Amino acid sequence: MTTSVIDLIQQKGITRLCHFTKSKSFLHIMSNEIGIRANKFFDNEEELLNKNDEFRFDGREDFVCCSIQYPNSWFLKKLIERDQDKFFREWVIIFINPNLILDETTYFCQVNAAKQNGSLIEKGPAAFSKLFALNSQYFRFPRSPSMLSCCPTDGQAEVLVYKNVRRSDIIGVAVPNEKQAREEKARIKIEYNGWDIPIIIAPDLFTNQWSNMARQGGRITERLYESEVKQ
Repeated sequence: MTTSVIDLIQQKGITRLCHFTKSKSFLHIMSNEIGIRANKFFDNEEELLNKNDEFRFDGREDFVCCSIQYPNSWFLKKLIERDQDKFFREWVIIFINPNLILDETTYFCQVNAAKQNGSLIEKGPAAFSKLFALNSQYFRFPRSPSMLSCCPTDGQAEVLVYKNVRRSDIIGVAVPNEKQAREEKARIKIEYNGWDIPIIIAPDLFTNQWSNMARQGGRITERLYESEVKQ
């Protein structure tokens, strides 16, 4: 990827990509360097495969779907509402190194990648720039002058990372409340004592509230779990 994209990432203040998953999958994701795997690469381990999207109308089962700076909370809300699991209902939002944007195998979509069955998915610097366009025939709302520069114009715009997101590229995890932060910390301590990953409490990441604020130039509250500060 060209230096123009590197400059754009820095100018816009992009600090992370986001990917959400069930909490029960998080420990497995962090158990080895493979990290987050695309659906296609689970081989004979289907019992570990927890698809967020059963249909994948984008046709890119060999890619991990991510978003820039904030999650696609609209889709996440649907998943939470549809979730039939009576025992493991918690979700987490995984923060990822934004340098994966620079990989030659990374693709972009200025709207939800499933739109028009994936035909709007593109790669390269021009495709990345489209995510921040002022107007597009595909955007429901134009970009406001006060909108946070790090946010794509469409809140459902996607970054598609080929094959997997390595564990070493996972830089944090967000949860909606203190109770879940405490539980995630306890699970980590039991299974993998010695991990040092920031746990962020950010309830508005799990709703559309972040989008309303971002369009007005504001940011939601994100708080580092206190236990992380003490240790």
